[in-house]
Amino acid sequence: MKKQRAKITLAGKTKILSSDDKKYVIKEKNKDLKSLYDYLNTRQFHNYPEIIDEDDNNYIFDYIDSVNIPTNQKASDMANLLALLHNKTAYFKPITADYVKKIYEGIESNIIDIENYYNQQFDVIAGDVVMSPSSYLLIRNSSKLLANFTFIKKELDEWLKMMSEKTKERVVYCHNNLSVEHFLSSTDDYFISWDKYTIDTPVLDLMNLYSNDYNKYEFSNFFEVYNQRFPLSDEEKKLFFIMISLPKKIEFTNFEYDNTTKVNNLMTYIYKTENLIRPYYFI
Repeated sequence: MKKQRAKITLAGKTKILSSDDKKYVIKEKNKDLKSLYDYLNTRQFHNYPEIIDEDDNNYIFDYIDSVNIPTNQKASDMANLLALLHNKTAYFKPITADYVKKIYEGIESNIIDIENYYNQQFDVIAGDVVMSPSSYLLIRNSSKLLANFTFIKKELDEWLKMMSEKTKERVVYCHNNLSVEHFLSSTDDYFISWDKYTIDTPVLDLMNLYSNDYNKYEFSNFFEVYNQRFPLSDEEKKLFFIMISLPKKIEFTNFEYDNTTKVNNLMTYIYKTENLIRPYYFI
């Protein structure tokens, strides 16, 4: 009898176990995925890698051989699958005015913090005798950044008005770790890496996905497909636009090339986001 050979390769925190005729994925246990899968099965959602075995610390999954397809097509397929997940698991939970106010104040505090951070950066740059390339690029776009904060604060106030008389909120099972790399096409479509799943507004999945993938494919096409299959309410859509419009703080270093790249990426993000949401304000 021919003895099978086994090989283990590392892919990040994941181990791939390969024998002559089979592959398995070994991942550390972070959450009770069996309970999640049991629930998803009751909702007729089966698009996840099967758990073959487990021990005290790890799950062993069946390995999924994915098919290479164009990225924009893959994103469209991912939009359909995400909409299916949200449709299958959606329900409404009661909310209170205090709950809404807490969300509002949390977002408002984050906006003010980031706005103050960039205003401080502008003040420092204004005192420079000679501007570095990154400083020049940032100050040249200061009006765009400040206008963006004005827009976000106005939209947040509008969202609060929309939510003022709401007594329930739609929640879904969120994958909460979405990117095009965590979507596989094979005989069926699958989401992998469910370690961070949670129950929350569908906006959570969309904003995390946008943060990860905004520059990898045409996100407007993704969002159009998703919204056709799982239409967001007006308040959900507004919250999504608010959250993705809020820029992150740039962590500057002593390397000017890196700093300039980061500022350029920030402005690319802002302009791409503006282009994504603009059509929804002129319908």
